[in-house]
Amino acid sequence: MALNNLKYLKYIGLTLILVLSFSLRMYAVIYTIIDRPIRSDAAKYYNYALNLKYKQTYSPQSFVDHNIKPDTLVSPGYPVFLIPFVKYPPSDSMLFIINLVQVFLGTVSVFLAYVIFRYFLSEIPSFIATLLTAISPHLISMNTYLLTETLFTFLMMFSLWLLIETYSRNKIIFALIAGIVFASAALTRPTLQYYIIFVVGLIIYQCKLKNALRLILPLILGFSILIAPWFLYNLSVIGKISDSTLAKNTVYHGIYPDFVYNGIASSRGMPYRFDPNSKKISQSYKTIFSEITRRFRKEPYRYSKWYLVDKTLTLFSWDIIGGVGDVFIYPVKYSPYFDKQIFKLTHLFMKSIHWALVILAFISSVFIWTKFYTKKLSENSLFTLRALSLLIFYFIALHIIGAPYPRYSIPLRPVIYGLAIFTCSQCFGLLKEKFKAIALSG
Repeated sequence: MALNNLKYLKYIGLTLILVLSFSLRMYAVIYTIIDRPIRSDAAKYYNYALNLKYKQTYSPQSFVDHNIKPDTLVSPGYPVFLIPFVKYPPSDSMLFIINLVQVFLGTVSVFLAYVIFRYFLSEIPSFIATLLTAISPHLISMNTYLLTETLFTFLMMFSLWLLIETYSRNKIIFALIAGIVFASAALTRPTLQYYIIFVVGLIIYQCKLKNALRLILPLILGFSILIAPWFLYNLSVIGKISDSTLAKNTVYHGIYPDFVYNGIASSRGMPYRFDPNSKKISQSYKTIFSEITRRFRKEPYRYSKWYLVDKTLTLFSWDIIGGVGDVFIYPVKYSPYFDKQIFKLTHLFMKSIHWALVILAFISSVFIWTKFYTKKLSENSLFTLRALSLLIFYFIALHIIGAPYPRYSIPLRPVIYGLAIFTCSQCFGLLKEKFKAIALSG
């Protein structure tokens, strides 16, 4: 009877967290007023979706243009997601429906976070990490924008759960589906596409090669099934399997320390727009790396610090750079974070513990590879934690090479919270054992 009561309490606790998650996201979507929500990247996604839906052409040009030309600059994940909802001309009701779907996906992401946390955390720590995910101002704010963050977070968390299930169940079908969902996430935000290599490496590392191949082959097959058509489309339009323009620009945009050009405060976030040599530097990878080499030679300390330390700190910083700041990307005329008590309190709380959570997560990411945890944890727990650790280090490595805009780390928030609470729970467990030993010896 007591066990049943605990079971019910667990379900009630999780339900309350999910209701809170949904309510905060829903309230933010209903009441946030964004100044020109369809602008910049959002406008591109809208036009891609609209042209694909009505003109069967993948193009960011305005829908009213007569001679639209296909391009391959933006991956199709988010535009394809928008297809059922987009209309011309755009309307508030259209935006609301899209945001409503994103609220649902955001809430499901919180649930997936809980499911993943349970592989390596006990019930109460899992609730704490899930609650942090539910009230994260960045994850809530992203639901109000016509941008990739919410969809990408959902697909990334879903693919991580499928990957863990693939390993724990040793099922080929899970591996195949995991590969497909990983590809969906990579097509939403291409930065994830090379993580599959690290996943394959982790499976080989954790399993014997013969057993690993049983899972790796369907995983790669699933990934290829979905991503290959995009590569073939690229080949037909531009003559190669991928357009390197965005990747090249990302590397170029990351060469400016603190995202500032020559100390000009107004250039923060977009320093390349102020650089008179921008076109010359960004011509090719050769010209970009030549400029990076020149800068390292001229100011070795400054650029070593930027690439080896400050880029990582910038990536995980609270304030969004390249947007309006804090948790907002495009300007907002009103947000419940301005004056509603629960939003202000959760914002203040999450901001005050932000760096502590990042540091604690980093500690877990490093120490999970030591022999101490190899002996202490179950195989499934160890695999889950190492998959999350690899994801953290993968994002860091990628953005050390490129531009570490804090916006790019927002989908990692659930991972950070889970790893941070794992560090806390391990420390608590060690202290508990220490005090128990002292009590017994006394």
